[in-house]
Amino acid sequence: MKWKTAGPSEYLAITGWGIPDIKLAKNEWIFPGQKCTKFDMSPVNYTFEVQAMSAEKLPFILPAVFTIGFYVRGVNCFRIFEYIS
Repeated sequence: MKWKTAGPSEYLAITGWGIPDIKLAKNEWIFPGQKCTKFDMSPVNYTFEVQAMSAEKLPFILPAVFTIGFYVRGVNCFRIFEYIS
């Protein structure tokens, strides 16, 4: 039996003995026969440069940054994320 704690931007997904589906928690006792996985919910930045051409046919490079994160509307969103990861 172990006590597991998730960080500020993490969650625990617990499956196994005594849990019919997936249990999501920030901290929980993990019993023998259960499996615990931490997953991170912090956003990720993707940076790249787009090569384009103006109407006057002048080439230029446009830097672009996209931040991909989670928009959480409830516990069901976490369950869907855990199923696909």
